[in-house]
Amino acid sequence: MNPFADLTDKQKKGVIIHHWDTDGMVSAALLQNHFKKNYPDKKLELFTPTITNYYVTDQEYQKFIDKGYDFVLTCDINFQTDTINRLAEIFPGQVYVFDHHHQDPYTNVHYYNEPHPACASYINALLGNPNNLQQVIAIVGDKEEAVQQDPELYPMVEEMMEQHNITFTELLEARRLIDSNYIIDDYNGIRETVHLLRHDPLAVLTDVRLKDNITKIANETSRISDKEPKSISDHVMYKAISTKMNILSHVTRNLSRKYPDKIIFTKHFKNDQYTCYGRRRDLNVDMRDVIAFARELGLNSGGKEDVVGIIIPKDGIDEYFSKIQDKLTQLQPSS
Repeated sequence: MNPFADLTDKQKKGVIIHHWDTDGMVSAALLQNHFKKNYPDKKLELFTPTITNYYVTDQEYQKFIDKGYDFVLTCDINFQTDTINRLAEIFPGQVYVFDHHHQDPYTNVHYYNEPHPACASYINALLGNPNNLQQVIAIVGDKEEAVQQDPELYPMVEEMMEQHNITFTELLEARRLIDSNYIIDDYNGIRETVHLLRHDPLAVLTDVRLKDNITKIANETSRISDKEPKSISDHVMYKAISTKMNILSHVTRNLSRKYPDKIIFTKHFKNDQYTCYGRRRDLNVDMRDVIAFARELGLNSGGKEDVVGIIIPKDGIDEYFSKIQDKLTQLQPSS
């Protein structure tokens, strides 16, 4: 299967709009490698939206136009319908969406979205690539230790570990190093890391810049995580954080490990808006219900079964925040 069969010789320049986390960066690396091998005459640039924004701003749309892009690829970023539709208006017939999150299909774009361990593993399969270390890094990035309990998936992970002589602990560390870029708000670092993932994914384990990031993040995380989250129901805990880093998901993930039977709900004010983040680990609830609810309120929201991200404008926090909290507390865990 060739997802790009409709590309013509006239379409010389494209852009990958990718998520800022490990899976998004690996997905972008796989796509760039595919284009370099199969479409060497086409230039494919990288673009990361404003970190924590699951939408494209007016200034960013204009940047795409000014740069003269002919086609757009999105990967691992669960854009809302209005974002996809506007991209389709600007680039009619030349928007390619790759994802592995639940979402109704779009008819005005090239749409590739199927359940998969990671967006990168789905892209890897679509492109006809053999199993490789890049997709394993992405899978571990999304699933973390839970992948070890998957009898169908983990043997492939073990095979790549043996082939590259690395441990599962090192795979987890690779995810932590890669994600450090977005946590400290380093867009240039994201591009540099995509380059490493394209050519030598193991190089992330020894990269001095990434290791320095980890030290900075650890110090800030310790400062924030000293106090226990507040219980707002039997199964929901809440914490507001104040930091210059994009550390919200990092802190929430850590708290979710500490309280695996709870929904951890966090809030962070940055870039003149509030980012709210919810994550569950062992609790059997579907966070997609919260995503749908937030979108019904007109808010930008994305995620999947176990995680939700919501953007609330500064002037809407009093109106919407309590409603989101109420929705979370109303979720009923199933056995």
